[in-house]
Order: sequence, then C-alpha cells, then structure tokens
Amino acid sequence: MATDSTVTRSPSASGQTSPALSPAPNNYALFVAFIALIGAFSSLVNDMYLPTIPSMMREFHTTPSMTQMGISMAMIGMGIGSLLWGSTSDRYGRKPILIISLIIFVAATGLSLLSKNITFFIGCRLFQGLGAGGAMVLSTSIPADVYMGRQLAKLMAIVGAINGIAPALGPVVGGFMADSVGWKGIFIVLLAVGVIMTFWTTHYTETLPPARRLQTTSIKGYIKAYKALFLNGRFMLYVTIKAVAIGLLYAYISSAPFIIQTHYGFSATQFGIIFGANALAMGVGSYLAPRFKVMKQAMVVGCIGMFVFAVAEAFVMWNKSPFLMYEIFAIPMLLFSGMIFASANTLSMEVGREDAGTASAILSVIKYIFAAVVSPLVGLGDMFHSTAIAFVAVTSVSLILAWKAYRMSALADMTRTK
Repeated sequence: MATDSTVTRSPSASGQTSPALSPAPNNYALFVAFIALIGAFSSLVNDMYLPTIPSMMREFHTTPSMTQMGISMAMIGMGIGSLLWGSTSDRYGRKPILIISLIIFVAATGLSLLSKNITFFIGCRLFQGLGAGGAMVLSTSIPADVYMGRQLAKLMAIVGAINGIAPALGPVVGGFMADSVGWKGIFIVLLAVGVIMTFWTTHYTETLPPARRLQTTSIKGYIKAYKALFLNGRFMLYVTIKAVAIGLLYAYISSAPFIIQTHYGFSATQFGIIFGANALAMGVGSYLAPRFKVMKQAMVVGCIGMFVFAVAEAFVMWNKSPFLMYEIFAIPMLLFSGMIFASANTLSMEVGREDAGTASAILSVIKYIFAAVVSPLVGLGDMFHSTAIAFVAVTSVSLILAWKAYRMSALADMTRTK
C-alpha cells in the first residue's frame, strides 16, 4: 500500500497508528445474521426469479439469450457497484455507503415493476445490481474489519453456509410464487427485503472508525490503492480462483431453468425445489472449508473436486442423459465450488486486509465479470452443449490456478526451511 501523502490513514489520538481490528460485536449471532443477509443479496437478486425466466421470455416476446441478459446486466451492475462502493467505504466508512447502495437497490427494484418490455427491464437490472453490489462487497470487508485468521475463516464459513441457503430458498420461494404472482410478485418481495435491510443498516455500528480510513479524496489516491492490490500476485491468484468458480456457478444458474423445466419437463415449483436442494450443497462446501488445517488446502481440493465433477456433468449434458444422471453430478460439483468460495474469500481478504473495501471490490468485480460473460454464452446454440463446454473450460482454468497456488505454497515452505 502506498504511504505518500495522497494515500494515508489518520493517526490515533495518541499519535500511534490505529489498531488492526475494530472491537468485536457484542451480539455475535446478530452480527452474523446481518452479514449473511447483505451477502445474500447477489443470490436473491438472481435466484428468486429464476423459475419465471421461461415465462418472462414469452411475456416480453424475446429470446432465451436476451432474457438471460437480465442476469448478465445485474452482474455488470454488481461489478461496477463493487468498484464504486468498496473503495469509497475505505474512505467514508461502511455504514453510509451501505445505506446509499441499498437505497439505489430499492429504487431500481421498484422501477423494474413498471417494465413493459425486456429492454427497460434489463436497464433496471443494471441499477438493481449496482445497489446490490454495495451490500455484497461490504459483506466481506466488514468481517475483515473485526476478525482475522481462523476467526475470520470461521465467520466466512458460517456466512457461506447461510448464504448457501439463500440460493436454495430463493428458487423454492420463487417457484411457489411463479405460477400465482409471476416475476412481479417476486420483485415486490425483493423490494420489501431491500427496505427492511436499509432500516436495519441505520442501526448498524460502524466497524471502520475514522482513524483507520483511507485519507484521500483524489482519483489518483484510489488508483494507487487498487494498483497495489492488482500487483499483488497472491491476492490476484485467490481472486481469480474465486471468479472462475463463480463463472461455473452462473453457467449452471443460467442454463438450469431451461434444462430442468423445458427439457426435463419439471414445473416452476419443482424446479425451485430441485435447484434449492442443489444450492444447499454450496453451503455444505463452505462449511467444510475451515475443517482443513490449512485454508489453501481447502481451496486446492475444491478446485480439483469441482473440475472432476464438472467434466462428468458436461459428459452427461453433452449426451442429454436422464435427469437422475444430471442431478447426481451437479450436487458434488456445487459442493466443491462452495468450498472454493469460503477458502478463496478468506485467503484474499487476509492478504488485502489493509484496504478491505478495495480488496473486496476487486474480489467482487472480477467474479462478476466472469459471471456476466458466461451467463449469456450458455444460451447460444444447443444449451446442453454450450453449457457443457463452459463447465469444462472454466474448471480447467481453476485446476491450472490451483496447481499454481499449490506450487506457490510449496516454494514458500521450502524458503522458510532453508
């Protein structure tokens, strides 16, 4: 991190640098619930209305790829929001930035209900993602303000497990609502969640006191903060591994409604239940990550397992095998991806702790770029074949990066023993 006059932190009252961590919250359970809920925004924004995507395509008289652009546009918005809110929260504190981002989310969600065509809806999704990006990026930077090491890993695992329930419950709730109230009813629920979280945030205790904030208001200062992290090899390796796993997840999310409902013939409600059960596997994977003595081991094992089962799933989809085979390999594939989410989050935030908001922003924006690119690609041509190709491609990259992370760890161990 640069230490010139443009990028500094205020000294404490005693003239010494501020402590590395803020005081732990008095109510740990309530703190975990708050972090889990704001971290679940990215799941809620996309997963709840997944069962309605086929019917939205018919309502707006458009194509599958155009309908899936709603997912991609939200991802782009989240990526932009992550860059905007992460670094500004390092400067102005977590609480005001979270409130502003939630207000944008609420406004965009309300406007989306007025959509008369797919173009207007996609535009609203951009701003909906922009607001949700603030909640998502702060869900990883706030814990890093308070905890480190194993404590941070345990919190990330708990939050990851809880957030595994969000994409699980989202399609289930959406599936039950799809036939009766459609996508607009689901967005009314999202609007209510946004209002509730905005009110809750007004009672949240700030975790980044002025003494620890980034003391710059210039673009040059923010660029230096980002540059320091972008040039950090370890940090970017962990970030990219997380992003690749997210790419796999959104290839699955984008294709699942059409494959499960249109090809295999399940209803919107049944799809919600199936998707929810699969999503729970991600929560289990996140929960298992801290059980490893070394967090990097959890990440490497996650990459290997995700690759193996993604290749098996790709074979099943390429041959359009029965649904049971599709489901058998989807569950462990998502479980190992959940293991990557928890371990890569922890490792990257440990490296980028000094500028947690900026680090979380980079972590978020790169994963959203992967998600935004992958989502519409699975709708091109034969969806089974395009999704299978996406699965193999992204998990092959994760395997290469996992090998690099393992080599980096081994070289570091050899250096310490010399």
